[in-house]
Amino acid sequence: MKTKLLFSFILLLSLQFATAQPIIGFLGEFGNWGSDVNMSTTDNINFTKTNYYLPASGLKFRQDDDWANSWGGDTFPSGTTTTNNIPVTSNFYNIAFNITTGDYTFTPAGPSNQNISIIGNGYIDWNTDLVLTTTDNINYSVSNIALVGGGELKFRRDADWAVGLGGPGLTGTASPTGANIAITTNANYDITFNIETLAYTIVETVLGIDDFKTNVSISYVNKNKSLKINGYNGKAIIKTFDIYGRLIQNFDLQIQNNFTKEIKLPQNQLSFIVIEGEHFNKTLKVIAH
Repeated sequence: MKTKLLFSFILLLSLQFATAQPIIGFLGEFGNWGSDVNMSTTDNINFTKTNYYLPASGLKFRQDDDWANSWGGDTFPSGTTTTNNIPVTSNFYNIAFNITTGDYTFTPAGPSNQNISIIGNGYIDWNTDLVLTTTDNINYSVSNIALVGGGELKFRRDADWAVGLGGPGLTGTASPTGANIAITTNANYDITFNIETLAYTIVETVLGIDDFKTNVSISYVNKNKSLKINGYNGKAIIKTFDIYGRLIQNFDLQIQNNFTKEIKLPQNQLSFIVIEGEHFNKTLKVIAH
C-alpha cells in the first residue's frame, strides 16, 4: 500500500513539472532592468508581445522574472540569442521569441495605446492609476486634474511597475531612475507625456482672469447626495468622473443663487465633480458615502 502511495505521489509531481508553464518576459534599460514585461504564448515555446513601444536601449529575454534563464542577442531586429544585450532601436514592435531555437524578431508595428498613467499620493495613493488620453498613441495628456501639494507622482505604463518613470521636477524628461515627482501646491493641473521622447509637463491649469475674482461657493453634501452652489447666477455645465477619468454624468443647466442638485456618485470611492460656469471652473474631489 505504501509503495502505491509513493508511486502516486511521484507521478503527481512528475505531471506537475511536465505541465508547468514558463513565464517569459523581457526587460532592459527602458525599465532600468527592473521587472519583466510578460509575453503571451499558446504552446509554451513561441512567446509574443504585440504593438509595444521600446526606446533605443539594450534588452534581454528571461524566464520567470529571474536571471537563472536569460537570453540576449548580438543583432537587431532579428537573430539568435547570445549573452549580450539586444541593441534595440526606438519604435513600436511586434516581438516574437522561440525558447527552443533561441530565434527572436522585432517587427515594426503601428502605434497603439500603451496606457500611460500617473500614480502616487500626489494624485490619490500608490495603488490607483489615472490613465492619460491620446489621439496619436505618442502624446498623452489629461487636463484640470486636482493634485495634492506635498504629495508625489510617477508615470508608468500599463498600470505596472515594469516601466515606472520619475523625473527631475514638474517639467523635464522622465527616466526609470528618476525620482518621485513632487507636487508643490494643492491645485488643478494639466499633464502631458510623450512616449517617444519621455518629455513631460505638469503645469497648473490656466484659468480666465475672472476665475480669480469669483466668490462662488461649491460643496457636496453626502447626507443629501447633493451639490450646492452659492453666489452664482448663469449657465453651468456639471460633469462627474470616476477615479479613472471616465465620464459618469453630464448636465447643462441654467442655475440661480443657492442652487441645489442631487448628484448620485459611486459609493465609497473617489469621484470628481467639475463645474464650469461662465467665469469660473472648479473641481471637487468627493468620496460619496
